[in-house]
Amino acid sequence: MTKPMYKQFRSPQGWYSFLFPVNWEHMVVEEIPAFFHPDGGGALQVYAFESKAEYFDIDKELENYLKIHEIDYDPEKVAVFENNEGSAIRACEFMREDRVWMVYMVANKERMILLTYNSDEEVGDELFQQLTNIISSVRFLN
Repeated sequence: MTKPMYKQFRSPQGWYSFLFPVNWEHMVVEEIPAFFHPDGGGALQVYAFESKAEYFDIDKELENYLKIHEIDYDPEKVAVFENNEGSAIRACEFMREDRVWMVYMVANKERMILLTYNSDEEVGDELFQQLTNIISSVRFLN
């Protein structure tokens, strides 16, 4: 029997889940889940939002997030995806204060998850693939 490579995280509210590498650890700090490799120099933090009024405009949300961090929004530098359950996904990266930032947004109707990975180390191919697998596995429940 092969050993699993990923384990599941389910949000405390029970409305989203995703897979993360089994060799990563996670903790919740001030109600924000954080995931990291114990020997790595970065962490993936997950923020969840629910709109009572309308659907999320994921592009506008990403533009606003970047503006808050004094990063110019350039749609040419944003990767646009959709997963097989119809969730819109946006991804971009930038440097800020000598740290690499990877920003991902996943939205489906009135729910949105913002995932940010930041590190003082370069993001290599293996880590990039792990982050891609995590983002691709996000599922909204209920």
